Amino acid sequence: MSETSSIGAGRVARFMTVSHARELGVLLALSVMFPFMIHIIPVPEDSQWGPRLLPMFYAPLLAALCGRMRSAVVVALLAPWLNWLLTSHPTPLMAVVTMVELSGFVLVVRLLLAGVGPRWYLAAPAYIAGMVAAAVVAGLVPALVGGRPALAWAAQCIVTGEPGIVILLAINLLALRFYPPGATPA
Repeated sequence: MSETSSIGAGRVARFMTVSHARELGVLLALSVMFPFMIHIIPVPEDSQWGPRLLPMFYAPLLAALCGRMRSAVVVALLAPWLNWLLTSHPTPLMAVVTMVELSGFVLVVRLLLAGVGPRWYLAAPAYIAGMVAAAVVAGLVPALVGGRPALAWAAQCIVTGEPGIVILLAINLLALRFYPPGATPA
């Protein structure tokens, strides 16, 4: 090999370490397990627990609160598609919307952590911001939400997801209480 072909060979960029792969495996497993467990709860008629309890948000929230932004983004991008592949929920069009929503959610959690510090309420404004991002995408491509008006769809999702927002706040509070950012593991 010639000298010119080894430019930058002294510094090898590592995208994935073993610990990062392990962390992603656990978070992706949780991002599939939580919705699966919610979907097996019997419900009357055609109502669904997923849009009410927001289980796909739990693992990305934990990753973002623990300072694992790279893992949180990867989970936000892959969780809807893994759930679709394994359970056929959400539909492919809704998986796109959910992916945007989760990505906006984890980004805002991290921005709020950096801006206001660790607070018990970060999940609620982050969920609203993620929904705004999804509404923007739904406004650009109405077919993603069945042709419904994007703002009406987003408002209905927020109202339907109120119990899930409460759960996200509880997870937020517990995660910050027992695993505060910057704490060293015992």
